[in-house]
Amino acid sequence: MVPAPSMPDLQTEAMDLAEKGAKLACGSRFKRLPRLILRKLSLPVVAVIGIIWFVYAEAMAVATRWMENSVPGVMNTGVLSFNAGVGFLMYLCCVYRDPGRVPTAWRPPALNDLETGDESGVDGGAHHHGGGHHGGLQELKRKGGARYCKKCAKYKPPRTHHCRVCNRCVLRMDHHCVWVNNCIGHRNYKSFFTFLFYITVACCHAFGILAGDAIERFSGGDDDVGKSHADHRVNHGEDDSVAASVAEMAALILSLCLSVALCLLFGWHCYLVVNNKTTIEHYEGVRSRLVGPKPGDDGQAGGDGYAPSLDGVQHPYSLGARANLREILGRRVACWLAPGCSIAGDGLSFANVASMGYARWAEEKALRESELTLMGED
Repeated sequence: MVPAPSMPDLQTEAMDLAEKGAKLACGSRFKRLPRLILRKLSLPVVAVIGIIWFVYAEAMAVATRWMENSVPGVMNTGVLSFNAGVGFLMYLCCVYRDPGRVPTAWRPPALNDLETGDESGVDGGAHHHGGGHHGGLQELKRKGGARYCKKCAKYKPPRTHHCRVCNRCVLRMDHHCVWVNNCIGHRNYKSFFTFLFYITVACCHAFGILAGDAIERFSGGDDDVGKSHADHRVNHGEDDSVAASVAEMAALILSLCLSVALCLLFGWHCYLVVNNKTTIEHYEGVRSRLVGPKPGDDGQAGGDGYAPSLDGVQHPYSLGARANLREILGRRVACWLAPGCSIAGDGLSFANVASMGYARWAEEKALRESELTLMGED
């Protein structure tokens, strides 16, 4: 008797069949497209997509029937569709966009001096890497020394962490999100932030539509109002079955729960953006120290332009609220919430108070703030 094929065998056969179909339909260049798409579709990702479109479909069904073809109806359906569509697009960017990989050849500045504990030559290394005559901020392991990932066999740039789920180091890692089956890092943080904004607005809007319909449906205080509402539903062919009512009630409860949860999550990430922090940095802090000499603005040791320690610095990568917003969301204020993926920069180095001293840090902060424009050119 021939044994039944196992689930992995069926998945492999289905994937091979999908690749053959893609090759026949789109050519050999796209034959791996089904595998690239399906490998990220975990159960939580499928659940999120299903919930988003279930709530959206129910809200749209209520809006189109309840408000007919009136101006408020067209505006509600249009705004809801736009926010849900952009939010879903940004969600796909979170799922499929690489969060940022560490280049194979990257090494921390003045590596040999730091590993041997000799700080006499660190200033030269900082100067070579753009640090000028000032010392710099070096993120260290818990026991000291340059941060090195044994699993990836690579040195870790500042703000980089190893993800045990993805089994790799991620640039400016914020957290690993099971709901997108991906890490949130340097190259997809803005898409995550804009996803939270648009999907939060869409969920709150959907809740308002569904709640308004539920209130009008179950209002029995005035017989005339109740009769008018019932006549409206009958005349416009609305489904009054138990299944339709249960579906609308389920969508109402889901939209309420999602609105509360997403508002809290979006508020939390607004706080992180304003302070230029990641979730990991907020809870674990930045393990760092100053390396090299501590000169003043004129390059002479003992000046007061350089921060002698990090004791009074709450977060070394913060440039002030306005400059932090420019760093993460871009220099065009009008485009802060426009669809996008990555943060400005290469994710390997970041401006900080320790690398330039307070005077230069203040100048850099003022420069970043001056770059903010409503709609400017690059």
